[in-house]
Amino acid sequence: MHTPIVSRRSLLTGISGVCGPTIVIDTIRAFSTAAYLFDRGVDRIVLVEALAEARQLVQAIPGAILCGEEQGPRPDDFDLGNSPIEVEAQPDLDGATIVMRTSAGTRGVVAALQSGADPVYAASLVVAGATARAVHNFDRVTIVAMGLSGTSIADEDEETGDLISDRIRGLDDDPLRIDRIQAGRGAQRLRSTPWIDPMDLLCCTDIDRFDFALRAVVDDGAATLRPERPSPQARTRDMTHKWVQDSREPLR
Repeated sequence: MHTPIVSRRSLLTGISGVCGPTIVIDTIRAFSTAAYLFDRGVDRIVLVEALAEARQLVQAIPGAILCGEEQGPRPDDFDLGNSPIEVEAQPDLDGATIVMRTSAGTRGVVAALQSGADPVYAASLVVAGATARAVHNFDRVTIVAMGLSGTSIADEDEETGDLISDRIRGLDDDPLRIDRIQAGRGAQRLRSTPWIDPMDLLCCTDIDRFDFALRAVVDDGAATLRPERPSPQARTRDMTHKWVQDSREPLR
């Protein structure tokens, strides 16, 4: 059975120089929120690094919805915060375009694409299994746990990386993993933050809730997420994947 070699990195500094297949993890809450957005029928999510960039871009896309946070809270002029529960409460998102900016996850994916990584997947617990299946046929995979604001280790992102790595290598799941996450500092921080709905934690820790992965590509100069549904079983290896840095369209 083919088993990829998995390389592990952390934080924004860990994105530097990545190439080949790369998974960028932000479990609480960016790439959990993104998955819930696609489940509600969103067409695409455009990822940006800075608040000013998000505000400018949303004006250029008719009907686009501004989503995200700055150091946690939703900016006053954003339509949606970085929250699965907020997404679930929205009446109509079918076919929408989202412009998303967060302190860690969106910045990590943009940096990975700029570095030449390909393919790039955004990941969290809710899409863990689908993400592992999406990269199963590659020779090497890099997993980057983004952490808190991309600058300090977050236990839930490291645990998500462990889970996806185990899935890629065909290992059994650790039955105590979800308990460790629920008792970890990230979960405690979420529970103790008054402006975060505590139900967000349950949404973010619902392992394999969705059967799609979050594929990031450069589309018209912008980092763009769309859902990708890999085969439920390991696919036949039908091509040779090379561990090289591809030339990529530059991001605006």
